[in-house]
Amino acid sequence: MLWFDNFLLTKGEAFSNKTGRLYNTDDPFIDSSFEAFSSPYKQFVNDSSISGAILPTGIPGDSHYIDYDNGRIVETGSNYTSDSVITGTFAVKDFNVYFSNESEEDLIVEQKFMVNSRVPNSVTSGIAPYDQVVPAIFLSTASILNEPLAFGGEETTTVRANAVILAEDSYQLDGVLSIFADSHNEIFYPIPMTGHPVDEYGDLKGGTYNYNTLKSQYSNQKPFLIETATTSKLTDKARKSLANDLYVGFIDFDIKINRFRFS
Repeated sequence: MLWFDNFLLTKGEAFSNKTGRLYNTDDPFIDSSFEAFSSPYKQFVNDSSISGAILPTGIPGDSHYIDYDNGRIVETGSNYTSDSVITGTFAVKDFNVYFSNESEEDLIVEQKFMVNSRVPNSVTSGIAPYDQVVPAIFLSTASILNEPLAFGGEETTTVRANAVILAEDSYQLDGVLSIFADSHNEIFYPIPMTGHPVDEYGDLKGGTYNYNTLKSQYSNQKPFLIETATTSKLTDKARKSLANDLYVGFIDFDIKINRFRFS
């Protein structure tokens, strides 16, 4: 997921910088003394390696955490109330990126997602937390296959991974499909959960995150190779049965690594 997000943001410049107000938003899952202020968008860019992307700035005080996934800040100090006016500048992803266990059919037919347009008009409120909203890309692992490679127990592991793209228009969709059609022969390194940059609040564990710096810490590991990346999209005729007027595309990845199963 970290590789996918970085590849899209880097190759496609798939973000836009915004400046504006963050609106007080109810959240029963946080401490009652905290105040959440949401932007009109999900998600914020959190990767400082993305050239031109402005990570959240201009937010007053130190008593808050930034929830990048939900596009908001949560003020934890006593100087803020629901009536406080909070503004900031931040880079917003063109596509939210999620992991999903749902099938492709469930995502595109059964689900009724809120469309969080990147060019809203007359915005007067923030977007509620936790719900998955589109434009978005949903990543999942479809299957894993181990095949013998050499004596001594070395095997080739092939991971079939899928991406479902839900876009607002055909320009967005074709852009993503084109970018990842060129991703074959790319490599990325396994990053363990202990190295994941985001904490339980959606904020950065160390205050900053740079994908290129993080992956270099694990470059002594065997890399994954994207052997193939096959793209396709839903026809206009098939789109008419969807709950939302969205443009739908698919990417099927075959990802390989040579490994010893129990080493």
